[in-house]
Amino acid sequence: MFLNKIIYSLRTVLNNCKSNLLINLTALATITLTFIIFAIFLLLVINLSSFQKHWIERVHVLVYLQDDLKPKAINNLKQFIENQAEVSYVKFVSRDDAMSSLKSSLEGQDGILEGLSYNPLPNSFEVKIKQEFLNIDSIEKFIKIIGQKLGITDIEYGQKWLERFTRLFHFLRITGLSFGLFLFISSLFIISNTIKLMVYSRRDEIEIMKLVGATNRFIKFPFYVEGVIHGLAGSIFALFIVYIISLLISKNIIAGFHFYFGMNTFLFLNPYQLLTVILIGLMLGLTGAFISLNGLKEFKI
Repeated sequence: MFLNKIIYSLRTVLNNCKSNLLINLTALATITLTFIIFAIFLLLVINLSSFQKHWIERVHVLVYLQDDLKPKAINNLKQFIENQAEVSYVKFVSRDDAMSSLKSSLEGQDGILEGLSYNPLPNSFEVKIKQEFLNIDSIEKFIKIIGQKLGITDIEYGQKWLERFTRLFHFLRITGLSFGLFLFISSLFIISNTIKLMVYSRRDEIEIMKLVGATNRFIKFPFYVEGVIHGLAGSIFALFIVYIISLLISKNIIAGFHFYFGMNTFLFLNPYQLLTVILIGLMLGLTGAFISLNGLKEFKI
């Protein structure tokens, strides 16, 4: 009985699509566009999150020392820093080593340093933070403790850049959520009105079905199926399009990510995330159909 109901519903949906092709294509295109934008925002958030984690894991705190600091004082500072719970290791970098590293990084452009009559770079410590303390709050707490020691002139780890990036990340996440909510409401409206148009186009058929004893549930069922198909098809088409786009541009993006951020991969949605997007499409179509059918009181469906 249920199988026959499914077959009947699918045939009804197919006939509705044929007789109202333009309306159905418009609805499908709008839902697909909604999910394309949603998937792009989701990919952006996922990759920014991965970059943030990747960048924080590579954080090295640089502790700059006074020029006139004696070797004994340097060793005492090093032992003090090593004894902090947040520290994985401490490496002393002399001013000569720092200058050599700078020249190597310039790769043939080190001529710009020839005019220097002295080495302006200070001695420093390169401090690696343990994995469990790789967050802004823990690093700030650590810096506050060691920053009180005499002989230290400055401490940096790119905190201003990281704070700006964190604010940007939160802004994009809130913007994506707000924009996605607006798009989903628009899609609900479109699906709802598409179902209403289907009902209007079958008004005479529905009256006949009611006269011969068809139940309200039986009449409604094909429209629910149509809403679900719209939602599923739109989300699946969108994911396929976004996947193709990501394949076409991933090589250039990966090259840029590696150059600017040190990352070698551009992440796509994992199976769990793909399934979640498809289920959202299903629920979107089902909800749109429910809103539409329950608002058509004049037909008593």
